[in-house]
Amino acid sequence: MHRVIKNHFDNFVKNYNLNSGESKNFEAFSAYCIAKHYTFDAINPDTLIYEGDEPGIDSAFFICDEAIITSNDEIISLFDKKKNNHDIVCVLIQSKTSESWNKKEINTFESAVLDFISENSEHSYNDELIERKDIFNTIIKNVGKIKHGRPRIQCYFVNTANEAADKEILSAQRTLKNRLDETGLFYAADATLIGREELLGLWIKSQGAYETTFEIIGSASFPKSAGIEESYVVTVSAKEFTTKVLTDENGSLRKSIFEENVRDFIPFDGSEINTEIGNTIQDASRSQRFGIMNNGLTIISPDVRLQSNEIYISNYQIVNGCQTSNVLFENGNVLNDKITIMAKIIETDDQDIVDDIVRSTNRQNKIEDHQFLATLDSVKSVERYFIARGGDEEHRLYFERRPNQYGRDDIPSIRIFDLKELARCTGAMFLDKPDVASRYPNQLVEELQGTVFDPKNKEEIFYTAAYCNYRLKLLHSNNRIDKAINRLKWYSLMAIRYRVCGENPSNVTSSKVEKDCEAIIDIISKNDDACIALCNDIARRFAELGAVDRDRLRTTRFVSEVRDDMCR
Repeated sequence: MHRVIKNHFDNFVKNYNLNSGESKNFEAFSAYCIAKHYTFDAINPDTLIYEGDEPGIDSAFFICDEAIITSNDEIISLFDKKKNNHDIVCVLIQSKTSESWNKKEINTFESAVLDFISENSEHSYNDELIERKDIFNTIIKNVGKIKHGRPRIQCYFVNTANEAADKEILSAQRTLKNRLDETGLFYAADATLIGREELLGLWIKSQGAYETTFEIIGSASFPKSAGIEESYVVTVSAKEFTTKVLTDENGSLRKSIFEENVRDFIPFDGSEINTEIGNTIQDASRSQRFGIMNNGLTIISPDVRLQSNEIYISNYQIVNGCQTSNVLFENGNVLNDKITIMAKIIETDDQDIVDDIVRSTNRQNKIEDHQFLATLDSVKSVERYFIARGGDEEHRLYFERRPNQYGRDDIPSIRIFDLKELARCTGAMFLDKPDVASRYPNQLVEELQGTVFDPKNKEEIFYTAAYCNYRLKLLHSNNRIDKAINRLKWYSLMAIRYRVCGENPSNVTSSKVEKDCEAIIDIISKNDDACIALCNDIARRFAELGAVDRDRLRTTRFVSEVRDDMCR
């Protein structure tokens, strides 16, 4: 492995406390870098790879509307909803640590990919790849509910060599792409060779760093105020704005810049307003008045620099204007310098100010409270509790209420929990929902305000669930506990609660639950015999429940079986 990549790779392994060996960890590293290209969500690398051997595919995952899908139940749940325009990308990866290209290895990857997408696979798959194969089959059966009538597929062959230039290697790449096109299964198909420079670029981008400079037509500044160093209202060419601010180097919409926007883009067939915006842009007689007719956008950045007719922003978020931005991008081919857009650009990194701006700018559009999840008082209380609770290094965890909140800090990723991960931990451990946490993580997020982040719930349960998850990861990576604990990790969290607190644990809204949490942390925080014995006892009880296949794992009956067994 090239030493420049090796340095970043070593930091990645340390951050996530991985111990599966260099080859397996590199597979996780490659998959993580690629996955972050498609989603701004926090990602656990362990979910992207599998234990045991694979038939030429190291990682397989699916992106549905910017969320990673690794469960067939979850993709079925999404298709059961009324939405019929899901944007789906199938991602298949093969990774090698070598510093040279090998045509035979690429051909083996091609064979594995074609077998994976075929109706009748000849290869033997492990349980994880069987799950991914089921997801793919479900996607193909529901093409009528997918954008463009078919999914996209991206196949990546990764190593640490220089950019591929050999004719044989490039021919193998083209052959794979052509074979994918010939299947007729995909709206768009691509086969990409990722070498050292490309992988390094993906890694850097995965850390959340991005910036841009664009020309402006005119500007006016606002007076300075507490927490806001600079702020301007600017007029800019819509074409310049779309090219420099909205579009990434691959020509795709930079979707991560809308993470602070409380409402996602509403497709044209579901929004008369967005259709009207698009019609205005395409109407030559009206398009020049677009900047006057449109309410404009609001952009927040921790670093804003205005010099002459150019403005620089980095790590920016469009907190109001997601709809307008998406329509501009979709109509990029008809934009010209006479079409303008107005934007407020605010420099601040104060999260309370960001919250105020998000709420005030979006209130004009009748956004409901449940869409402001990260700004809810109950969620802020959990964040404050995590800060107060982490008084010493051993117990210090970080609740990332805002996406990439700790991205620029030197904090091990294993200690950071975003909204989705925290909801899964808490829902599994204290609300008896390990099946939902495992099968429907995105569905659980939809239920956050009314269930997991109910204001009546005690803050201690969130920290306790996260801390147990963190400790189990450490114990597993150090090979101190049975692998079943990790394989059934969401059920393990629920099991720990019942083994420590008995068959009638305290209600999550009662002050008595704090004593339960204290008892759980007291045991799980120690590396002594009692902690290991607890985990091994749970693993033994799992074994006594008999074979746990995928179908059994997904039933509410199995949740009851685990709960009853842990209470006896």
